[in-house]
Amino acid sequence: MKLHPTSRRRQRRLNKECITCTQPENDDRIIAFTEQFKVLLHPDQTSIASVLVATRRHVRKMAEFNEYERSEFIDLISDLEVALEETFKADLINIYYQRNWAYRSANPDPPYKDGKPNPHVHLHVIPRYSSPVHFEGEEWNDETFGEPFVYKGRTVTESLKEKIIREIQTHLNLKYE
Repeated sequence: MKLHPTSRRRQRRLNKECITCTQPENDDRIIAFTEQFKVLLHPDQTSIASVLVATRRHVRKMAEFNEYERSEFIDLISDLEVALEETFKADLINIYYQRNWAYRSANPDPPYKDGKPNPHVHLHVIPRYSSPVHFEGEEWNDETFGEPFVYKGRTVTESLKEKIIREIQTHLNLKYE
């Protein structure tokens, strides 16, 4: 499996029909990508270094993964788990598999295709911290450590987002080609 680093782009061109289908070079939240998956910084940084792992093709559920997706998925999640534990010294990692938004009747994300849900399998990979984390002059407290994770809508500046992404990339040990 090859993990590809990404260069940062100031202006992004998101896919209007499906944000997850946006090409990696046009997505300013991209951390890494493989042939089958994208790793993105989650837009809600309630827990610092929270990421999304999304399939690069529309696939309804993991049972529909092809052989390449299955193989890459296990390797990618394993590598990512270790990297996120190292990045900000997470005590544990929560991984949530959610497919809800593609199935909601109002504003499905991604939008329906031919009148049917058109989801991307994606997982929320969330580092959990028993002690406060300090980074770039800010503090993160995991108020629900030991309990199910609850997003609180914490966004970060573009500059801080870039620094968090670079920190995660460092611990993923990406090989630059």
